[in-house]
Amino acid sequence: MVGYDDAETFLARLLELLPVGSAADVRLRASEFGTMRFANGHIHQPHLERLTELSLRVAIDRRLATVTTFDLSRSGRKEAVRRALALARVAPEEPKFPGFPGGGSRPPVVPYSAATARATPEEQGRWAARLIDGARSSVEDGRVAGVAHIGETWLAVANTAGRSVRTRRSIAAARVLVERPSQDPPPSGWSEAAHFDLRRLDPEALGREAGETLARQAPEPLAPDRYRVLLSGSATATLLSELGHLGFGARGAEEGWSALTRRWGRRVAPEGFTLVDDARSPLSLPQGIDQEGLSKRRTVLIDDGIATGPVLDLVTAARLGRRPTGHAWPPEAPWGELGATPQNMIVRPGSARSLEELIRETRRGVLVNRFHYVRTVDPARAILTGMTRDGTYRIERGEVVAPVRNLRFTESILTALAGAELWGRELRCYANSDERGAVSVTAPALLTRAFRFTSATVF
Repeated sequence: MVGYDDAETFLARLLELLPVGSAADVRLRASEFGTMRFANGHIHQPHLERLTELSLRVAIDRRLATVTTFDLSRSGRKEAVRRALALARVAPEEPKFPGFPGGGSRPPVVPYSAATARATPEEQGRWAARLIDGARSSVEDGRVAGVAHIGETWLAVANTAGRSVRTRRSIAAARVLVERPSQDPPPSGWSEAAHFDLRRLDPEALGREAGETLARQAPEPLAPDRYRVLLSGSATATLLSELGHLGFGARGAEEGWSALTRRWGRRVAPEGFTLVDDARSPLSLPQGIDQEGLSKRRTVLIDDGIATGPVLDLVTAARLGRRPTGHAWPPEAPWGELGATPQNMIVRPGSARSLEELIRETRRGVLVNRFHYVRTVDPARAILTGMTRDGTYRIERGEVVAPVRNLRFTESILTALAGAELWGRELRCYANSDERGAVSVTAPALLTRAFRFTSATVF
């Protein structure tokens, strides 16, 4: 294991293994997370994971090749260098590769919680138990399940141009599911949240919220149709996360298949709607640098309703003749065909004071607590399909009147966004990409007048 304080020295010694005159960058990524999975109201799978990974990218005559390894021994590092050099000699040429960025300036200081990163397994277990207790208190006959992830990741990047930077990131994220098994099919409720500081999350309140979204009566059928829909923060975050790579991804903008290709500089949302990608904000899961060692820049994605442009890494910025924004993924990432994508999206707060106010503003519509199993149908038009889950309700005359059976939607994110009427002041951070917060979206509940459901379920 290599510690955070030793990372820059370790990477400098690795670069010394390269032939004189080589061009390369190298990343050392480490994480330490406690994962508390619970089911039937009991923690059943506590898990502590420590992981350190090395990623070496070599450039020979604008030919790039990357090798990753978990073997940090000297022999493991020498083997990684040998393989990277061999692969780079036969890799296709990247004519727009601008070279690795120089300079050793410090990355920006970002919010970080040592209390979160250093939480012991016992502390993590007690926090998860409070989450369970909160859910039980709101539904006495409920069955509680879910997961809590608490820990930190850190990243150090160095290259042969003289750049050497590092950053660390603390993350706490939880998801809670409550079901009532005495009914058939059992109704369910859901709650989730993430924060860089564990102490800023209230586990009892999060658990109670999951119970409060659970239906108290059997759901009614609702005919598939186009409805005004009130999306919870979780549902809003899901749609925006998908738009992140379908619309604001660098490769889609470069190759022309982005859903926003013909919409840059045009209105895609109502006035007042602003979406930024800001990795330094305490409203997100902050991080200082990207996987190429560049400081992450605050990037406006939608400015007062106008689509402004994609995020960029070194290569896509060079291809498009622009400045990189610090959004590079690992060069070996399996989703690399998307290029750079937003990773810390934040919606500017709206005018609605609360979810209750949004409900009162809805004469007739559907309240969606969560989306499940969302998939892309047409990337060029940002059309998705997926299911509602864990709390879907009918709204009449400004009141929630009855739970409804789950519905399948098939709709464009851009249609839903263009139809936005109101959105809330209250923002919540959601770790949407994976359980470790690689992508977060900070979003409010949002009311849209245009959302199409194409089929219904029997539960």
